[in-house]
Amino acid sequence: MLGKPSRWFAPLAATAALLLAASPAGATVTRPPNPPDFVVPADLACGFDLGVSGTGGKITRIDFKNGNFFQVGKGVILTYTNLSNGKTYRVNTAGTVARFTQNPDGKTWTFSAAGHFGFIFFPTDAPGAGAFQYTGQLKLTIDSPSTVNVLSVDSSGGKAVDICARLR
Repeated sequence: MLGKPSRWFAPLAATAALLLAASPAGATVTRPPNPPDFVVPADLACGFDLGVSGTGGKITRIDFKNGNFFQVGKGVILTYTNLSNGKTYRVNTAGTVARFTQNPDGKTWTFSAAGHFGFIFFPTDAPGAGAFQYTGQLKLTIDSPSTVNVLSVDSSGGKAVDICARLR
């Protein structure tokens, strides 16, 4: 990872920006048999250590000459785990397309995601800390594709599951 834990997720857990495609599923109370792919520390999202694991799937990145790019994900099973109480939330994937577009100011980027995807907001982000599983669309202004510091939430549509609340 590049400095901070990943914010959006797919099966390649050590990649800086990971895409995840997922559809809603129910939470269960169980201990995961294996350690998570990575842990989002308690002070960064939920108030408890959040384990995230992704299995299966495929990610394709499409780069354009102007520096903008797409990431397309499909076929991932994602498991979020509250590492203090063992509750898990597992989602089977459908598909996600994420687009990174540099804004005309040359200093910020627009992150647009559509489909089924997870996103972690840190305390320093415009909306504050949290972890969400989206089915729909999300559009953010960020500082760069490598750090993904959220400067503003520009729009969202569809359904958002509050992972932190679900796993408490």
